[in-house]
Order: sequence, then C-alpha cells, then structure tokens
Amino acid sequence: MTRLTRRGFLGASALTAAGLAAGCGSSDETSGSGGSSGGKASGALDWWDHFSSFQKLNDDWAGKQSSTLGSNVTHTYYDASKAPQAFQLAHQANKMPDVYSNVIGLPLSALVSGKWVHELRLPEETMAKIPQNTLTEGITSLDKKLYGFPLFSFRQSSTLVWMNKDHLTTAGLDPDSPPTDYTGFKDACRKLASAGVKPMTLALGADGGRVRDQVDDMAQAAGFPGYQGLRFATGEYAYHDDSYVTVIEFLKELYDSKFMLPGTNNFSVVDARTRYAAGAVGIFIDGIWCAGGSKALVPTFVDKIASGPILVPTAGTDPWTYRGRPGAAYFVAADSGNPEAASKLIGSFMSEEYQQGMIAAMDQPPLNLDLVANSDAIDAYKKAVTFCKENVFLMPQAIVKNPDVAKVDASRKPITPHVGNIVQGYLGGSIKNLRNDLKKLSDASEADREQAITKAKSSGAKVSEDDYVFGDWKPGADYQPS
Repeated sequence: MTRLTRRGFLGASALTAAGLAAGCGSSDETSGSGGSSGGKASGALDWWDHFSSFQKLNDDWAGKQSSTLGSNVTHTYYDASKAPQAFQLAHQANKMPDVYSNVIGLPLSALVSGKWVHELRLPEETMAKIPQNTLTEGITSLDKKLYGFPLFSFRQSSTLVWMNKDHLTTAGLDPDSPPTDYTGFKDACRKLASAGVKPMTLALGADGGRVRDQVDDMAQAAGFPGYQGLRFATGEYAYHDDSYVTVIEFLKELYDSKFMLPGTNNFSVVDARTRYAAGAVGIFIDGIWCAGGSKALVPTFVDKIASGPILVPTAGTDPWTYRGRPGAAYFVAADSGNPEAASKLIGSFMSEEYQQGMIAAMDQPPLNLDLVANSDAIDAYKKAVTFCKENVFLMPQAIVKNPDVAKVDASRKPITPHVGNIVQGYLGGSIKNLRNDLKKLSDASEADREQAITKAKSSGAKVSEDDYVFGDWKPGADYQPS
C-alpha cells in the first residue's frame, strides 16, 4: 500500500505516490489508547494520526477537546511506517477512528467511493479563518462537498540547508551567513572537512522518495519552469531538462568528493536526521520541519541549529519554488458514530491556540503563517518560514482548472525508476547516461498520463492534455488564471 508523502499534501494533484509519509519521526511508541476499536462508542471520539512532532500537542489537545465537546477524545499516534497498514486493517474491519490523518495514499475520489471518508461540516467561524486558495475541488472537496481538512500552509520546502552552529564556527564559517549557491556550498564543505568535521548528509537511501522531492525542488530553483518534471507552459514532461541534470551532477560532485557522511547513500530520513542531531555532520539538507524533528531526537541540540535557503547553481539567482494548493491532512471516517463532534474536533485545529502549538513543535507550518514571527519557535525555524513565505509560490494545477482531472489521477500509476531512484543509481555508478535515463522517465510519465486520460474519458470524464497547459503562467508570483 502506498503512503502519502509530505509533498502529497502540497500540490501533487492527489496522485498516489510511494515514499516517506508526512510524519517526520520514527518512534514506534503510541500515545493514547494504543489502537482502539474505532470511534463507535457513544459519546467518545477516537483520533489517530502519524504526526510525530505533534504527539504531546495532540495528547493535550484531546484532553481539552474532551471538555469542550462533551465527548471523551482519545488520541493515538502511529509511527509513519506503521500507520498505513493500521488504518487499512481498521477500515477492513469497520473499526476506523472517528478522525484520522491522511496517510492512506489514495486520491480523494477513491477515498469517497471506497467509503473511507464522511463529509466534513466545519463551523462557519472556522471556514472564515481558512485562507483563500486552500480548499479545492478534487483535492479537499468532491462534488462541492468538503471531505478533507488541509492543516498545513503550502508555503514550505523539503530542501533547506540546516547547519550545526558549533561545527561551522570551528571551520571559520558564519552560521548567520550560510552558503546560498553551489560554489559557496562546496567551499563550506571543504572548510568543514579541513577542520575535521564531516561536511554533510541527506536522505539518499530507502525508496529514494525524499531525494526525489529535493531534486524536484532544486530543479525549480535552478530554473525548471514546472513541477515534478511537468512544464507549466506546455504541459509536457521534461525530466531531462538541463536544470535536472545540473542538480544531479551537483549531488554527484558532492558524493564523489566524499563530502557526504559514510553511509549517506543508504540513509532514510530518520537515519540522516539522527546523525545531524547527534552532531555527526556540519550540514543536513532537510525540510522546514527539521528543527522540530531534530528537537524530538536530541532536545539539547536545538540551540545549535541554524538554517539557510534552498541552494541555487549561480549566486544572485532567485531561489523560487512552486507548490500546489494543500491537500487534506485529516478526515472524518465514513462510519464515525459521531461525525458532528468529529468535524468540530477537526475545526478546532484552526484555532489560534492549536496553530501556536504547531509552531512550537516546529514541524510543517500551519495555515496561519502570521503567527510564526511572534512565537517561541527558535530563530532558525522563523528564518526558514520567512524564506518560504517570500520564495514559495502557488503554482497552476490541472485539477483546479478542471476537477475531472481527479478521474485521471485515480488511474495514474507510480513510475519507477523515479527521479530519486535515478539519483541513487547515478551516484552509485549503475547509471552511466544520466540524461538518457531522465528522458526515459519523461516518456514513461507521458505514456502513463495518456493511458489515464484515455481511461478517464471512457468513464465519462471531459479531460485532455490541454488541461495541463498554462501559457499564462509567470515565474516568481502566485498563479492567477488570466
């Protein structure tokens, strides 16, 4: 069963994607009931999720909402690696919790038809707090009925530069003036190595899902005018574009120069972040949630954390990236015994108190980014959020242009090897002709979309390749259809 990546919350047009789930932690511990029989008992609500950084916040919030709702709310945390199977088994047994996080990996249309979800009815005051361009037909709504709640802002990145202040100072580098381009980054790595510090790590291993997302980000910052290989203006797949080649060649140079911590080629996200938080490296390329994830692993490390922007090939280049409207983070189960109270519980996540709790956890930023500046979060996290506010823009999406695209997405298939697998193969030496393999990925992606469009049309959907063409897109700005 596939799992929804962090990126899946942020504009993948509800495509099913294998990879790392949205939770950043690795704990196998659960809080709350540890796996109940679902939210069937009268006057009780069960709430399951996989957001490791929010465990204490959600445990405490369950207690507060028990009083507010007049129902006993029990929160249960599942490790991201175990949540999909646990949710699937609960669904098969008709024992789903009333409220659960989106880690299933199915497009909304499949969740509705498969009787996974109940219509979400949020109070008017909650709806008024949700920013524009957040709720979207085909992503959080279907047939004008709201099913999913988008907990996180789309203005975030999986590919920021996180540093160890002490190590950078030892190497004569200024944590407050981090490298921003490839040349500066390589120079920083050389100075760290000369000071006896292993320069860096990143999550190259596992299924390649994280490095896939990061290469997509870096390609955008390198000038690729699209998202996940798809050009905005023409609707064509172009993973073989120069921007992708430039990014992967840069990673290859870092790898061949032995700037990466030994074992990096096999590291999962948790493996890499654990090394960073333990002080084994000077630099870790990770998402905006790195501060919270590192704090959860090594609380005393927090004071050593510094952050920098996504890297660009050439100094002075705008580090712009693009994201789609946020996907659903929470659902109410189709067979919830108390869907009204479950909806109110989800609605409470939009309160200022809960969003401040999210900020304190320093994971993915909440919908209300304005709360971050005056929060108690560390400066490195605030700096990262500010960078994303200024450099992450809303992209055009076929599913927003034509909601029938959801039927295309339901027939899409994961393409392998994907970008992350190609990076793994190229760095490891099994792939010799990088551009050739990227071209194969472009062609396979085009073919898969073509078969999905044909299948969607046969079921009555009014879709075509033109739905993916946005000739009016402009770089460096939120997309507004002309």
